[in-house]
Amino acid sequence: MEFLTNLINKIGLFVFLIALLAISVYFMATRSDFHKNAIGVKSMAANAYVSNQVSSVKHFWNLPDENRALLSENAALKNKISEFPSRFYSGDSSKTRIDSSYRHQYSYFPAEVIDYSLRKKDNYFLINKGKKDGIKEDMAVLSPNGIVGAVLSSSDHYSSVISVLHSQTNIKARIKGLEYFGIVVWPGIDHQKLALTEIPKYLKVEIGDTVMTAGASASYPEGALIGVVSELEANDDTGDFEITVTTFDDLAKVRGVYVVENIDKIEIDQLKKTEDAITQ
Repeated sequence: MEFLTNLINKIGLFVFLIALLAISVYFMATRSDFHKNAIGVKSMAANAYVSNQVSSVKHFWNLPDENRALLSENAALKNKISEFPSRFYSGDSSKTRIDSSYRHQYSYFPAEVIDYSLRKKDNYFLINKGKKDGIKEDMAVLSPNGIVGAVLSSSDHYSSVISVLHSQTNIKARIKGLEYFGIVVWPGIDHQKLALTEIPKYLKVEIGDTVMTAGASASYPEGALIGVVSELEANDDTGDFEITVTTFDDLAKVRGVYVVENIDKIEIDQLKKTEDAITQ
């Protein structure tokens, strides 16, 4: 009993001292302009710090939704941009008129990578869009900064994509500023290194040049980014350059992509079949 009495007396004294301290702080904050401003500044800084941390946490949890919304907006913009180059015809610098024969060639669909492989001989991606979303075989798949692959097959809600990191990769490409095009293949070693072949060594090619799709394909739109020339060596035996291309994107980190439909693909494929039949 004596122990409890002593404990209560000590706690009571402690509470009394805390109360006195609180009253002192209150009078300083309300009666002294200097202390009022000092406490106000500290309080504002503390509130700002807490608010910033809360905002950061909310932003982190909202990132997936924000990324999906951004992809959808960008896809809509890409669809609009794909219309623009052909919509207007200028006979001279002072006259511009709408081309009545215009129709756009490419449509863009946003999607997300939900699974992938990188270290096999033949690699694939899985995306979360399928037939019910308008996805078909052979559609190109692009990231915001480069090419990812082409659709192999689709179910109602998902699609398998042949990665550019595949032994059968064969993409017609050119170096920015040059009209001559070659073939991009994957040597099968580094997931950020491709090879550009069939580029004659008499062409002016330099380290750092941009490599992009040539547009001579029914799947890939012209000018889709691939990477930059990172290694360059002339092969005297073949008369071509041996070119290593470092991709703009690390495919291990790609999540948001665009699936690209070439509206003219069926027509182009039919013409190519006719051409092959004639030349055989």
